[in-house]
Order: sequence, then C-alpha cells, then structure tokens
Amino acid sequence: MRITLAVSQLTKLGGKERDCLATARHLAERGHQVTVLTTAVADDLAAAPFRIELLRVRGFSNHSRSAAFARAVLKSHRQQGGDLLFAFDRMPGADVFFAADRSYLRRYHGLAAKLLPRRRTMLALERGVYDPKAATRLLFLTAQQRDEYQQFYGFDPARGSVLPMILHDERFAALEGAAERGAIRRELGVPDDATLVLGIGIAARLKGFDRTLAAVAAQPNLHLLLAGSSDRWLAPQVAELGLQDRVRLLPYVPNVMDLLLAADLFVHPAREEAGGIVIGEALLAGLPVIVSAVCGYAPVVARSGAGIVLPEPFTPEALSAALTEVTGALPAFRERASAQAANLRETRGAWLRCIAEQVEAAAATR
Repeated sequence: MRITLAVSQLTKLGGKERDCLATARHLAERGHQVTVLTTAVADDLAAAPFRIELLRVRGFSNHSRSAAFARAVLKSHRQQGGDLLFAFDRMPGADVFFAADRSYLRRYHGLAAKLLPRRRTMLALERGVYDPKAATRLLFLTAQQRDEYQQFYGFDPARGSVLPMILHDERFAALEGAAERGAIRRELGVPDDATLVLGIGIAARLKGFDRTLAAVAAQPNLHLLLAGSSDRWLAPQVAELGLQDRVRLLPYVPNVMDLLLAADLFVHPAREEAGGIVIGEALLAGLPVIVSAVCGYAPVVARSGAGIVLPEPFTPEALSAALTEVTGALPAFRERASAQAANLRETRGAWLRCIAEQVEAAAATR
C-alpha cells in the first residue's frame, strides 16, 4: 500500500513530529510504501527507511502557510496516486488524522474568531477534519480529547479511536543502556543527598515552568532541573527568585531518560497538554509525578497512584502541598511508579500497532 504522511516540519522534533516519524518507520516495516511530505527536514533523517519529500509553501503568516501546506499536500498526494493520506496537521481531505492538540474552539470563539484571519483560517482547517460530513478517520491521544472534539463538532463517534499511551521505542532502549544514577547526577552537578525535581518542555510557560520555579523557591530543601526550553525569561526568573544555587537550566536534552533516572520527582503543572508523552516517559522511568488536571494522561497518574493530579483551576498552594506530600513519602510513591513502569513495559509498541491497524482498515474501506 502507498501511504502518504504529512507533517508541516521535521526540524524541531516535538511530540507530533516524533510520532509522525515513528509511525512512518513502523508502516514501512510492515511492508507499506511510505512517503512523508513536509516543508523542512533535519539532516540526520536522510537514512530513514521511507521517502521524505519537501514541498515549497509560500505565505506571509503562519496561518497562510498552514493553509498552503494543506493544499500542497493534497495536490502532491493525488498526483502521486497514493492509496491513503495520513495527516499530522489539520488537513481537510485527509483519510486519517492524528489529533496531537486540543481544539482551537477552546481558544478561538466569539466575533474575533470570525473576523481575525488567523483564527478564521485555523478553525476552517480544523472544521474540515472534524465536520460530521467529513470522512476522515480520527486518532486521539486520550478519551478526554476525543470527547471534547465530539462535543464541539458532533461527528460520528465511530470515526474516532483512542490510542494506547504513546511511548517511543528509543525510550525503552535508552533505559536499558542508561548510565548509573549517581554518575548522571554528578555530571549534572547535583549533590548526592539532594532531592531533585525535574521539569521538561520546549514551551516553558505553557508547560508551567514558572509555576514550578515559584513552588521550589518556597521549599529550600529542593533542587530543580528545567530541561528542554531556551525561553529567555527563564534565567532572569531564576535570578529574581534567588535560586541560582538550586536551579539548573538545560536547554538541550541529549537523553531525556538519563534526566528522569537522575531525578526524584517529575513535575508538570502544564497550562495545556493534550496528552503529555513526557508524563508517560517519567512513569516508564519509575519516577513519581505531579501533573495538572488539564494533561490528557493525568488519569493514568490518578489510577496508578504514582503521583498527584493538581485540580483545576490551578493554585500555587495546591502545587506546594503536592510537593510536600510526595517528597515526604517518596519511597511509597516510587514503589507505585515502579509498578506502573512494569505495566508500560508490557505494552511496548501497542500505540504503533493500533495506528497501523486503523490505517490499514481505513484503506480497505476506501
């Protein structure tokens, strides 16, 4: 089967981009002829077992380029005679869509949504995928995300499937070959007896780094490592709070699993998070977690007892209390996190198998 995957860029590999590449690799390994359409690609992807094709897209704004990319993908897919189009960006006309984000209707509504070009364009792209008249098969990260979209658009529930928790194969491999915990901490400059809190994210404010900094500032026994973000406000905020001796910023993350193994607690008080792969990665490493209730994978934390889910609306007091509770009972929380890690190891690769089955079923019904 000739399958076309589409994602807007492959240079900054966030969750959606990594999911697209893993899916392309898995489908190719199942014997399908896979082409990934994108506008930009990192050099080290040249050896991938599938074809990557660059599309030239013009536009003076992000939303105009998004619309142009959707049109260019449809044109290329049809010209090449592909059997199925699998989109990782909102793209009317796609056969399958991977819903990596929450709905724009949560952010764009009222008169502004009708008048402002960006909002109007992005809502039109979203509507083209979820409209009840569309034939696109929908893949969701969580049941919460599926129900939200279904409430907004009223599509046939049979069109939507919820994927098992997404955990990439290289994370399992990284755990198997990870360095010793003490060696990682020494390399990071973390004292052996320190209780290390870890936060990971690219968009620092969206992932709640400011909330974590404020909470750690009030608990002088904690050290904090914030990794993955290059946001310029972080260093001044650390200095303003007087945390230079207890907080380390690490914009580049060469191995996420090493950081998780070095930490005592993972904190993710995000303002928005459709799923939260990093939450699953923390649990896979056997690390207790504190997450905000908006995170799609928060119910996994609640069911496992491997951490605390902060109620919405968020309050600094709730995060501070959660830090105190978890750090005061770390052995018990770590034991439950380790049990959840064992469960996740048993389901390794389930999300990719589910995607492949959905894609193949969609192709069979065309």
